[in-house]
Amino acid sequence: MKPMKSGHITRGEQSSEGTGVVAPDPLVLAALEADLLDKGRRIDAPSRQFQELWFALLQRSWRSLALVPGDAGGSANEIAISLTEVGRVLHESVSSFVTTDTLDYVSAAEVVAAAGSSTPAGTRPVEPVGRIIAALPPVVADPLGLKIVAAADIVVICIEMGRTRLAAVRRTIELVGRDRIAGCLLIQ
Repeated sequence: MKPMKSGHITRGEQSSEGTGVVAPDPLVLAALEADLLDKGRRIDAPSRQFQELWFALLQRSWRSLALVPGDAGGSANEIAISLTEVGRVLHESVSSFVTTDTLDYVSAAEVVAAAGSSTPAGTRPVEPVGRIIAALPPVVADPLGLKIVAAADIVVICIEMGRTRLAAVRRTIELVGRDRIAGCLLIQ
């Protein structure tokens, strides 16, 4: 796993051409940053790094995303909120939830599974749910979060540069399953 700039996502080895992230159309990014209004007052666009992360994630088919910190004490809450803001600016139906110590993991996993593409053939939700982004506690400290990870379409491991221990990241990858991980996000 190679470090990369904050807000970029990669899978496996980094390409020699750059970060491996397809650059979104500059006109789309400019539209995100221009004239954002909330009840008549201007609001700030989500930062460019989260806009780029959103478009990188769209390279994969997903309706539910689990953000998992790579080490105990880490948090993906701000990332989930920022990604949700990007989706809403793009007029997508996006919901996020942040887990707490008292969260009923089984119920949360059912919500994520209902949004996911892994619903049984012939069944679909009564109303389209849109995308779900779940910020989980570190699974190395709270393995019950793996119930939600198993229900999510894709998983992104969030690594804090200078804080996340390599051994903890390896254990997180082992617990989540390498094939479930869409990539890692390095946070500076």
